[in-house]
Amino acid sequence: MRRGVLCLVAMLLGVGLYAQEPRGADIEFTTNVVELGELSRSDDKSYVRLSFLNTGDVPLVVTEVRTSCSCTTIKHDRKPIAPGEQGVLNITVDTSKAPVGNFYRVLQVYSTAISGVKNITLKAEIKDGD
Repeated sequence: MRRGVLCLVAMLLGVGLYAQEPRGADIEFTTNVVELGELSRSDDKSYVRLSFLNTGDVPLVVTEVRTSCSCTTIKHDRKPIAPGEQGVLNITVDTSKAPVGNFYRVLQVYSTAISGVKNITLKAEIKDGD
């Protein structure tokens, strides 16, 4: 009996040594720069679906996405994204509100990721819509 108890204690200690603490959630985008190309102010709105992956080992939540222009809006789910699963940011650019010329806008993606805030750059050339 004593030998059985010692074996059980040894097994439990061994399992405890190999168990790892979760690192946390992390986020990885397919790209950090979204090239929209040449757009006209008279065009319809441009839509982009930007996917990301939770590369961590606990669920990830995108809590907020800030834009640097009222011409850009973002929609996203606030539901947790499981480890290894993908999520999507739905980005809309209203070219009628965008300035003519080189268009650079930064999206700041806030989440529960251990890597902190992620920046995504939107780039385009906006032409006057005569």
